Order: sequence, then structure tokens, then C-alpha cells
Amino acid sequence: MKTSGVCFLGSLLLVFSGFHPDDRKDKKLEKEKEMSQLIESGHFRFVARSAESSLGNFDNLGNDYDLIIDSLKIEAYLPYYGRAYSVLYGSEGGVKFDLTADKIDKQWNKKKKIFTISAEVKDPQDSYTLYLTTSLSGYANLSISFSNRQLISYYGNIEKI
Repeated sequence: MKTSGVCFLGSLLLVFSGFHPDDRKDKKLEKEKEMSQLIESGHFRFVARSAESSLGNFDNLGNDYDLIIDSLKIEAYLPYYGRAYSVLYGSEGGVKFDLTADKIDKQWNKKKKIFTISAEVKDPQDSYTLYLTTSLSGYANLSISFSNRQLISYYGNIEKI
């Protein structure tokens, strides 16, 4: 009798405390919907948390390094770890540009539930091919290939601008 009373009070406490197993699923679905709309809109920010190149892995980059996609305008402020074949004398280094892409391709892979975004931008010194894959949870992988440097990959999150 005493055990059933404790079970009854425990179940009442769970019901009235607002704990519902479906809440987690609803929050996850809501976050996925928001992320999908953010990526489809073409106005978002990729924040790099770590980088990987032929020199190795570089973790904990901080919140300062990002790539902003705003329609066709792409602005990058990222570190570069790798081999450069040709660099202008006196250049700052890193991956820093504020350019406009001719076209940005977005594809949705329904089976894997990931977005794939690719773009090409050019300036007089170099050309950049950007390849961004992101899941609906907000985690993303950015690979940049250059005409004058080795490939580098960044791992991070997608956020609102």
C-alpha cells in the first residue's frame, strides 16, 4: 500500500512538473526546422571551432574566426595552416576576403539529412572554391581549396548573422 502511494505521488509530480518525453522531440524538430529555414534563406554565419590541414589539427580557434554568407556576398576571416605556393609580399596571411560569388549552389540530401553548399569566388590574387556541408543540428564542415595554396578544412557551427 505504501509503495503504491509513493508511485502514485511520483507520477503526479512528473505530470505536473511539465516533464514530457515528447518535449525533447518537439524541441529538436523545432531547432531542425529553424536551421533548415536559416540555410535556405542564404543568410547565415559559419563559426570555425577547429581546423585541419596537411600540417595537422588545430583545435579551439575561438569565436573570432568565421565565414559569413549573405545572399551572394561571402566574407571570410579564417586562419590558414598549410603550405602556400605563391603569396604576395606583405600580405596579412590567413583566409581573408569580402567577395561576391557568381552563383551559390545549395543541395539537400534527404537520405543523409545534410545540406551541401558550394561556391566559387575570385580576387586578383587567388581563387577560392568553398564547399560547406551542414546538418540540421547546426554542425558544419567547411573545406576551402585555393589556386595558390593547399586545401584546408574547418569544423564549426552555423549561426544567425
